[in-house]
Amino acid sequence: MSLPGLEVLRREMARQYTDALQSFHEAHEQAPAIASRIRETGRLTLLGMGASHWANRMVLASYRAAGIEAAAEVLSEAMRMPQPPRDRVTILVSQSGGSGEVAAYLDRTPDHADHFGLTLNTDSTLGRAVPCLIGVGGREQAFAATRSITLTLCLHAAILAALGEDMNALIDVLNSGDPLGAEPPADALDTLQDTSLLVMSARGQLHGALQAASLTFMELARTPAMALELGQLLHGPMEMLEPTHTLVLARPVGADAAAVTRTAQAAVSYGLRPVLFDLGDQPTIDGAIHVQLPPLNGLAGVAVLLPAVQRLAIEAAAARVGDGFGTPLRSSKVTNGEAP
Repeated sequence: MSLPGLEVLRREMARQYTDALQSFHEAHEQAPAIASRIRETGRLTLLGMGASHWANRMVLASYRAAGIEAAAEVLSEAMRMPQPPRDRVTILVSQSGGSGEVAAYLDRTPDHADHFGLTLNTDSTLGRAVPCLIGVGGREQAFAATRSITLTLCLHAAILAALGEDMNALIDVLNSGDPLGAEPPADALDTLQDTSLLVMSARGQLHGALQAASLTFMELARTPAMALELGQLLHGPMEMLEPTHTLVLARPVGADAAAVTRTAQAAVSYGLRPVLFDLGDQPTIDGAIHVQLPPLNGLAGVAVLLPAVQRLAIEAAAARVGDGFGTPLRSSKVTNGEAP
């Protein structure tokens, strides 16, 4: 399929691992100072919009594992429901560094002490306002976020490494994995191409990758999509599932795999054909579509799952939309949600 918007996305994805790896290494000069202050306060708030927020959600468990009282909040929401004033580090995440929310937050928060940024754009509102870790390769060209998410993960990883967390498994994925992601089965593409609603679900850190992919599908396919943490999906929304819908699940290594398996089996009984991204050897489910991924967990698992679900969402959306794919009708790459 030859679509200009699809080619732009593929070019971004093709370089996301190499750019992320370089970003990780280049951040090592500044990351220790950020990590030191995080350790001193013991508290961290991650703020972002759109895919930047989902990237923050992907790393949240890793900060908590490092002993940090960490939270990831939507920036526009945090401005309206601020946390009590206490010693904490705040990291603002924005691939462009120039969203309306970032500008509004910085304007309403004149004291930028203990504020840092992660961005792909040095010469941006964010890049000029606070000390920033900068992703390599410049701003993202495609409308939907792909490379910027992976770079954000690795800028966070540089801070986590400075906090003493082991990032070797993540680095191994970036060195040897496929940045374009596992090839989706034709059946999986068909079911997303024809769906009236895409529902995505997982547990823990992996769920952040599906939250980002659901946004990608909404933006590019112009089709309803949602991502619900597995427990939230089981608390009522299973009632809505019907054969015209598609359910995409990530089945992890470990104890949480059993609940994902049961959910997929239930979906088959409702007439759906669920798509499972299996990390490691997992039992096959009659009536489901399986995508095999390496048996990884933590940020390494996220890094191998993310491009795979990106590829599925993007290629299905491209087949669905055709001409004009990747060109937004009502949105823009850099959004000002705080405009009067």
